[in-house]
Amino acid sequence: MTVTATSEPPLVLVIDDDKLTRLELRLAMTQAGYRVAEATDGKEGLAVFEQTRPAIVLLDALMPVMDGFDCCRQLREMEAEDIPILMITSLENQESVDYAFEVGATDYITKPIHWAVLRQRVRRLIRAHQNTQELKRQNLRSQLFADITVKIRQSLRLSEILQTTVAEVQKILQADRVLIYKLERQSSRGITEAVGAGCESVLAKTLYPRPLSADFQKHYQQGKFWAIDDVETGDVPPDLIEWLHQFQVKAKLVVPILLKDELWGLLVVHHCSSLRVWSSFEIELLQQLANQVGIALTQVRLLEQERHQRQELARSNAELEQFAYVASHDLQEPLRMVASYVQLLERRYQDQLDQNARDFIAYAVDGTVRMQELIQALLSYSRIGTRGKEFRLTDCNSALDRALENLRLAIAETEAVITHDPLPELMADSIQLSQLFQNLLGNALKFRSDRPPVIHIGAVQKEESWLFSVQDNGIGMETKYGDRIFAIFQRLHSRTKYPGSGIGLAISKKIVERHGGQIWVESTPGEGTTFYFTIPVGDQATV
Repeated sequence: MTVTATSEPPLVLVIDDDKLTRLELRLAMTQAGYRVAEATDGKEGLAVFEQTRPAIVLLDALMPVMDGFDCCRQLREMEAEDIPILMITSLENQESVDYAFEVGATDYITKPIHWAVLRQRVRRLIRAHQNTQELKRQNLRSQLFADITVKIRQSLRLSEILQTTVAEVQKILQADRVLIYKLERQSSRGITEAVGAGCESVLAKTLYPRPLSADFQKHYQQGKFWAIDDVETGDVPPDLIEWLHQFQVKAKLVVPILLKDELWGLLVVHHCSSLRVWSSFEIELLQQLANQVGIALTQVRLLEQERHQRQELARSNAELEQFAYVASHDLQEPLRMVASYVQLLERRYQDQLDQNARDFIAYAVDGTVRMQELIQALLSYSRIGTRGKEFRLTDCNSALDRALENLRLAIAETEAVITHDPLPELMADSIQLSQLFQNLLGNALKFRSDRPPVIHIGAVQKEESWLFSVQDNGIGMETKYGDRIFAIFQRLHSRTKYPGSGIGLAISKKIVERHGGQIWVESTPGEGTTFYFTIPVGDQATV
């Protein structure tokens, strides 16, 4: 639904002191489909030009009062440098032609006039001027669009986005009032506006006398606009005309604001001081801006959803941590009681128990102890993200030294040889980094072969991350188990041969991921294993 004025034919301004020539030029131009304005000398021509702003000027070179050359110079000084000026002269000498171009003429034609040639020249000059103007409008629209888009995107607050939009549109279009309507089921309401001097605000008023009709919703849902150059002659519902009269609206332009396929609202421009013909330039600019507003509002909605999800996740993590703490405390207490009473039973009735009974009691005690270890391991795993320390500049050499000190007895017992490259300083949780080294070194010590363990920790910078490696000469494993070993409570060997909770590598993976890195393994059965992990260079955000 668009209501636009029919564009008028281009206007030709004829400035010539000869009445017969003016008559011939008027006839030739009207036959070519142009409108014509006339002036009898250069001084009058300047005044008519100022009033009409024609598409082209046909200017006689030799006239009394003010000749064509002086008139042409003054036209160019009136910021009319883009309007084509076709000089008509009986002077054929090169000096006059050069002087015509010097004072600003676009082209010239000599008398006697060849009328077909004149019409062709006029048509070509007008078309070239129109093309130039359209290119300028496109460039201006692109620049304005880019400038406003930057301003809209600078904020992700809904109120700031909308206020920036109406303020910039009001300034660029020199409109009397710019509104953004938020469409709702029962009614439409204005949520922000920009008004010119002497123009009344309508935010506190009922913006539409009734809900938007289904036809209008479908119209806007398809991305179409509504341009009314004159509300008195436009296709406007009677009850809406009454509202427009109340606020002195004489012309209006409406484009939809869409969030994907959802009709969110309307961007509306009112002109109250006079009628207004909305140009394609203005309509296209407003449509593009409405699209950008829709994109910005979509981002705001996504950010709001993300913020809500983060809040829900934080709440869920807090509840999970509380549950883990309560579960570990409440579960371990009865386990301790079971172990204590079973051991008391063994001590009190040891003379009456045979070997099978003693074995059964040992199995029960061992089971409760392992259950307590698993509960503690699970609690430690759940706290990697929630109880981690703030990232600080950490010396990886110091973190490794703490891990080696904690493993000192196991290293001595296995006669392990452990070496390492110079290690970097990184933004990290120093306690978790020590735990990571300890878990990977402990894994190498545990799954050793008949040879004394030989372990090397390497570190090399790869683009924006440090790549660490922990290489051993242990029993190795098949490549197909590379992902399984990082899953919680997953084991490749029995507890009797290799004791442990089966959670150390799962904790290692979670620590690395908290630091923004990745961890993986390469191994060959019987030859050894190398664990690799990355930690980004620079700051990492804590979880």
